[in-house]
Amino acid sequence: MRTRVLTKVLAVGVISALAAGCGGGEPPSKNSGSSSNDGLSGNVRLEDESQPAGTPKSGGRLRVMIRLDANELDPHRMSETSAFVINEQIYESLVQSYRGEIKPAIAESWTQSTDGLSVTFKLRDNAVFHSGRKVTAADVKYSIERIKNPATRAPRARSYEGITSVTAVDERTVEMKLAKPNAAILTLLSTAASSIVDRSVAEAGGLNGSVDGGSGPFKIASRVTGQAIKLDKHAQYWEPGVPYLDGMDFTFNPDDNARAAAVRSGTVDFLWRPAPEFIDALKRDEKLKWYGGSGSLSLHLRLNTSKAPYDNVKVRQAIFLALDRQEILNVANSGFGTALNSGYLPPDRFGAVKEPIYGKADVEKAKALLTEAGYPDGFEAKLMVIATSAFQVRSAEVEQQQLAKIGIKVTIESVESTIADTKTKSADFDMYQSGFGLTYDPDERFTASFLSGGGLNYGNWSDKEYESLVVQARSEMDKDKRAALYQQAEKILAERGPVAMTFLNADFDVLQKDVMGYKGDPTPTYRFYRHIWLDR
Repeated sequence: MRTRVLTKVLAVGVISALAAGCGGGEPPSKNSGSSSNDGLSGNVRLEDESQPAGTPKSGGRLRVMIRLDANELDPHRMSETSAFVINEQIYESLVQSYRGEIKPAIAESWTQSTDGLSVTFKLRDNAVFHSGRKVTAADVKYSIERIKNPATRAPRARSYEGITSVTAVDERTVEMKLAKPNAAILTLLSTAASSIVDRSVAEAGGLNGSVDGGSGPFKIASRVTGQAIKLDKHAQYWEPGVPYLDGMDFTFNPDDNARAAAVRSGTVDFLWRPAPEFIDALKRDEKLKWYGGSGSLSLHLRLNTSKAPYDNVKVRQAIFLALDRQEILNVANSGFGTALNSGYLPPDRFGAVKEPIYGKADVEKAKALLTEAGYPDGFEAKLMVIATSAFQVRSAEVEQQQLAKIGIKVTIESVESTIADTKTKSADFDMYQSGFGLTYDPDERFTASFLSGGGLNYGNWSDKEYESLVVQARSEMDKDKRAALYQQAEKILAERGPVAMTFLNADFDVLQKDVMGYKGDPTPTYRFYRHIWLDR
């Protein structure tokens, strides 16, 4: 057995420190701040306060504003980014990831067998659920089996298919058996989607109400759907002295102007990802400070391959060629981000295709492909977009204009997020302007979003060659060989997949100057919020 009892462990095959925790960045024309010492461009501010002013103070409540509330807070069923932001304060996983490093969480140590077919976790003795019950090996077994159970409808269930058994050896020891070695297993188990949940809460009323089943640093105090979620400090959290805050108060407002005004007026302490058109002005506000410039949200135009004409690869390729991704980025996101001219991964990430496959729109070639597919005069299509997402609406408007040049007459269908969720899951759409957050390891995203049966594979696109490459990469322990497999898969996705990747956004957080201890990680993870404190 190989013993891993470290507080700083690099997972095999994890994204090369995920480009030192950053990806993308801003175009050179944007002046976004000082450079860091980790090889990033001067356009990205290092997301860290490694030397905060003074000793951290306990107390106070942090007021956080996000654009949209989450429809689903069950950590095993969630898919929205806002749910990850909130749940990473509420729930704990066996291990945690920070800038690509795997660290202890509920498990204080672990061992991996030399053949890579088993992992044994030793749980810490002082991990306690918010209900007051101690976290045990039985809870770990229940949680992983719940994720794998089709009845749960976990979007990422296929990522766990290689786990053949979970055994509670004793109250503090868990053994996981794997069908094959899995290079992504520790990063997978570090995600919020792998949260260990309180069985009694999950089976009594579920995990999407006003009572949570977590053991994290904060617990739900109250929830008003669509308006606010209040979290209180978990007094029995295992990490000494953490969290510093007494609580966190999340509010939600889709109005970009109102969110920017709230942080400027001081009624909000932490503005999560302001709209791009406000970023420059907020940076200049001397009462505020900002972090960011890297990206974690990969935007795309999803095509429903379960219906004509999108089941025709030539139609999809025509759409891919008709789009000018840089123009979409410039109009939709004020140029903040990186045009995605290849696959899902930006070029500086592990497993990415480095050379562009697309560039300026090739209208004539796109028209020729539509003719070959049997649509010489184009066709009509509906493009669904969430009405309250301004930058996604702008993306859709640019795509509408670009596709009109090849004869595709697009009608934009603006809907509420709950309706979009229902329609995508039932494959009731033509095109969908959406986005996926980057994941700690490529396997989690590729498996959930692009493999047959994946919970986020809307329209259920299937490609045997792509699936073979992704499944093979999961058990490839040589990092370079694994990267090469992902590059092959990314090329297939870009050339015949169900999505036209458009751009990776550039994320920014804007804080009041007395909010201390920010240690961002665009892998992405939000668990560092437990170390934030108020200098008041």
